[in-house]
Amino acid sequence: MELHELESAWKTLDAQVAQQDVELKQLRTQNLRMRMRGKLMRASFGQWAQLGIGLLFALWGGSYWFDHLGTPHLVAYGLAVHAYGIALLATAVVMLLHLAAVDYAQPVADVQQRLLTLRRTRIRSERVCWIVGAVVWVPIMMIALRTIGLDAWLANPAWVLGNLAAAVAIAAAAAWVMWRRPAWFAKLSMDGPLAEVERQLADISELRA
Repeated sequence: MELHELESAWKTLDAQVAQQDVELKQLRTQNLRMRMRGKLMRASFGQWAQLGIGLLFALWGGSYWFDHLGTPHLVAYGLAVHAYGIALLATAVVMLLHLAAVDYAQPVADVQQRLLTLRRTRIRSERVCWIVGAVVWVPIMMIALRTIGLDAWLANPAWVLGNLAAAVAIAAAAAWVMWRRPAWFAKLSMDGPLAEVERQLADISELRA
């Protein structure tokens, strides 16, 4: 074989290897994108579940305070549960909208920006749900006690106020931990499918680099 023929064959082989490498990277990127889509679908299932729970709480709390108009402490119980249900509903709807806005066909940088917005929204939503949830168990417990014939406020107001004070203290402690350890809380909030999506997107960035 002549030297120029050898050089030509080598260049052809080199081009084929390079093309195969590009194709393998593309296939791996497509596979990662499909897995990302699956992980985000799993995350959306959790938000749909939260939406349903929020709707139940909102309806339950709303009907409770409306049915007990004229009894201030019962109205307060119902309003608290109603507000918690609305908070769950609102945060779930916002998260679902952000999840739906992630377009896997867009460039990686755009997807990263969408996920960054999703991350911030998720952390803020978790803060709201944690802090409000730390307090709302008190009215839920009072409503439950009344269903078995015990009106705790009429029987022992100090006990109700003591439980409420403890709930507020727990909520304040949770807020303090979130403020003092934002990285830990962010990791906790993004655990599960969303964390896996972030790792897979980092893998795609490495492939493209």
